[in-house]
Order: sequence, then structure tokens, then C-alpha cells
Amino acid sequence: MNWIPRMQSAIYFTFDNRKYYLIGIITFIVIFFLYLIILPASSTGGQISLANLSYLSFQLAAFAFVMAALLSLIVPMNFKLKASGQRTHSAETIIGGVGGLLGSLLCCSFILPSIVAAIAVILPNVTFLTGVQGFIATHEPWILLVSLLILIYAFLISVRQVVRCPSCQIKDHH
Repeated sequence: MNWIPRMQSAIYFTFDNRKYYLIGIITFIVIFFLYLIILPASSTGGQISLANLSYLSFQLAAFAFVMAALLSLIVPMNFKLKASGQRTHSAETIIGGVGGLLGSLLCCSFILPSIVAAIAVILPNVTFLTGVQGFIATHEPWILLVSLLILIYAFLISVRQVVRCPSCQIKDHH
């Protein structure tokens, strides 16, 4: 079975119940909105507010949409797997979802300097961390891309788990 029919089967299986359909819709709306206001934070000095929408570029909006769409598929799949008594591997989902936010939050906000200052109090010789904020600001598009790739990987893992789930009884939906 190749990946397209597997994805279709996993999606049909997941969303055959209205409850999981609603979980997917709610996940998409909430995550998409959060991404829309958080991803442009690097342009607003780390401030997170509705005013960030005016700094939203097409690229950031596309990342927000695709990442929210992937999460709106992954989250219900994981809930459905849990309900079927299966274990899920949600670490990739968490890493991908948070990774998309961290670049914008750490780049230009007070968070990273505060962390560096706290570490410097404990370990005064740790100076290499001061360049982290500049690195994140410089490489934010790559951080978003890696986060997106991790989410795609998490989606494929979720699809594989649903398709291989012994108690799920997946039907072919070609």
C-alpha cells in the first residue's frame, strides 16, 4: 500500500465520527489563529498581540495554514488511536508544533535574554548563549521549515499507526 491510499484511509477512519471532526476543526481554528499572531512576533520585537496581523507576510501565513492543517489532522488521529487502545508517538507532533512558535518567540522577545541572564547567574562563564538570539533571528525561515518537516513526519507516523492499528479495522478508501 503506498502513502496516498494510506493517508486517505487514515483520514477517513479518523473523521468517520463527528467528535473527531469537531476536534480537528477546533484544533485548526485555535492553532491557526495562534500561529497567525505569534509567527510575526520577530517583526514586533517579540510582542504577541492582534497587532501582529499587520506584519503577517504571505510566507508566514502559508506556514501558519499548513502547520495548523497538519496539526488538525494529527491531533484527532492521536485521539482516535488512544480511544482504540493504541499507543501514540506524539513527541514529533509536540516538537514540530512548538518549533514553529519558538523561532518567533525567542528571536526578538525578552524570553531568550532572560534565560541567558538566569543561566549566567548560575554559570557565569557561559557566554556562548548570547549569540543564540541572533542565530534564531537570522535562521527563522529555516527553523520554520524544519518545524514543518517534523510535523509532516509526525503526520506520516500517525498515518502509519492508524493503518497498522489492529483494533482499528481500516477499510480501503481509494
